[in-house]
Amino acid sequence: MSPRAAWRLERLGFAPVYDYVAGKVDWMAAGMPTVRADDRERRAFEGAGLEPLTCGPATPVADLPAGRSPIVVNSAGIVLGRVPARRGEDSTGTAEDVMRPGPTTVRANEPLDPLLERMRASGVAEMIVTTPEGRLLGLVHRD
Repeated sequence: MSPRAAWRLERLGFAPVYDYVAGKVDWMAAGMPTVRADDRERRAFEGAGLEPLTCGPATPVADLPAGRSPIVVNSAGIVLGRVPARRGEDSTGTAEDVMRPGPTTVRANEPLDPLLERMRASGVAEMIVTTPEGRLLGLVHRD
């Protein structure tokens, strides 16, 4: 229906008019703003800290903060993996060498309260929030 709505808006004199072909769910999953009649339900993006600790795949392990678990992202912000907080005594190599590839992520439009409950039940302290393309948006902390 969106192509018809875009055409109608153009006919009514609105310009420029864009038709977001990927659709509303993709828009919301990317963390883009929406207006809702009932805005009581929070989403993952609203509960996510927007500046999680990150590093590039070539970052030397010796440069990573001890006891922290940075998210490894490429130059486009795509999540590649996560460096474990406990890395052992070996500080040689790069983040890519020690990361756990393909960490679990959720989309920005995930309902926040059920997400937090699943995290509590599973003993998960943090959850990575990404766009559908895998670009890092933030990190939801359980507490």
